[in-house]
Amino acid sequence: MTSLTELIQLAYAEDIPNGDITSDLTLTDTVSATAVIIAKAPGIFFGREITLACVAHFDSRLHAALLVADGQQIRPKERLIEITGPLKQVLALERVLLNFLQRLCGIATMTSHFVAALNDSGIKLLETRKTTPLLRSLEKQAVIAGGGHNHRMNLSDMILIKENHLIALAHNGQLGSLRDRLLYFKHQNPTVGIEIEIETLSQIDSLPLDLADIVMFDNFPLDIISQGAQRMIDRGIQAEIEVSGNITLDTIGRYRGLPIHRISVGALTHSVPAVDLSMRITP
Repeated sequence: MTSLTELIQLAYAEDIPNGDITSDLTLTDTVSATAVIIAKAPGIFFGREITLACVAHFDSRLHAALLVADGQQIRPKERLIEITGPLKQVLALERVLLNFLQRLCGIATMTSHFVAALNDSGIKLLETRKTTPLLRSLEKQAVIAGGGHNHRMNLSDMILIKENHLIALAHNGQLGSLRDRLLYFKHQNPTVGIEIEIETLSQIDSLPLDLADIVMFDNFPLDIISQGAQRMIDRGIQAEIEVSGNITLDTIGRYRGLPIHRISVGALTHSVPAVDLSMRITP
């Protein structure tokens, strides 16, 4: 996977391919400054690691002081970060750093809103793989800062058998072999989790869910979820229950108290408004 250093190098290569020609025109190398990053909106802060890495990318004379911690509530006009050093370098790092921070703070903030709306410590809130390409690790850390939990990082992390996998197996007449395939996989990879997605109650009886660590109820009506949980108990299936599918900030509270363990919400990362931040310079 792309390292944080590589990510920052690519971001700044995009923004400064041939130098900052405006600063080269207007500033000398001897001018120093202090820059303060300020919140213009409320939210949850996340960005310590990316801030320090962006500053280190430029110049050893730059220094960043974090005035808030990851996961901390921030208020409008609050000072979040101070950066001191050569003004040219401060201005060069500004936009990319703010772009990272606004996105990551937005994810942490959205996650905190969902956690508060759910208001059930017995149910974990998770994101999905609907993340920005190359930013997945940072975005998943931002979810944790907002009070959420992480689903699988990538396709290599765990087995997640979804509708399309089941359709393909059935189309090729191989659905009946799923139990043997899972048994073989568990024997070869005993520490790797297995999750199976279902869309109907009848699949609780027809699929080998007793071999799953997690069963995902996808797009189940609220009144059917409890029935499904009871049917799993009746079958002796001990897997955790995850629900997913079109769950919004307005509807997640309806899942409070249900006999489930996890809720996965793509909106934590795929459609998050940025938290507005700005940088002010004092030469």
